[in-house]
Amino acid sequence: MALVDNAVLSVGTGHFYTAPYIVGGPTAPPANKTALLAPPSPYAEIGHTSLEDILSISSEGGDATVLGTLQNKALRTAYSARTESLAITLQQFDSAALKLYYGSNTAEIATGSNFVGVSSNPTPSTVTFLAVFQDGQSVFAFYAPKAEIYRGDDLAVSDTESLVGLPLNIKPLIHGSNTWAYAVTPLV
Repeated sequence: MALVDNAVLSVGTGHFYTAPYIVGGPTAPPANKTALLAPPSPYAEIGHTSLEDILSISSEGGDATVLGTLQNKALRTAYSARTESLAITLQQFDSAALKLYYGSNTAEIATGSNFVGVSSNPTPSTVTFLAVFQDGQSVFAFYAPKAEIYRGDDLAVSDTESLVGLPLNIKPLIHGSNTWAYAVTPLV
């Protein structure tokens, strides 16, 4: 690999978008840098997110098992399937944000009421997910044609000097015949 000075990332701004998941085929990712910076409809920004905890990615699985023979105790390695999750903290408490946190089956509890009812059997929101980060003139993005979004952690209100957040977990899922759950761009 060569050293490429303009291929390092220092996030200046970031935006998270969802689009309705379409069973027959997901919403296509934005085609170029201009479209990434202003994703077309049906993409909609989810709202304000944490400045300190921008994004984290964790994985489960991927465990290695060394396979051997009598002649070669370490002939090859087999790996279990790996699933990954993205975590963000949404800091906007509107109805759409509450549905992402509490489940897509939250409901208005009475006509004209501002309250949403939280189900005891919540359903994650299934969407097409897009995250776009800008570093000066460069752009880096994540795209998941199918993802489930649901609460990632408990809600905590810890003090009066910080913004309260809704911790969200985004689980990219395999869509159709894809061999991948999500895609990333090199800096463009």
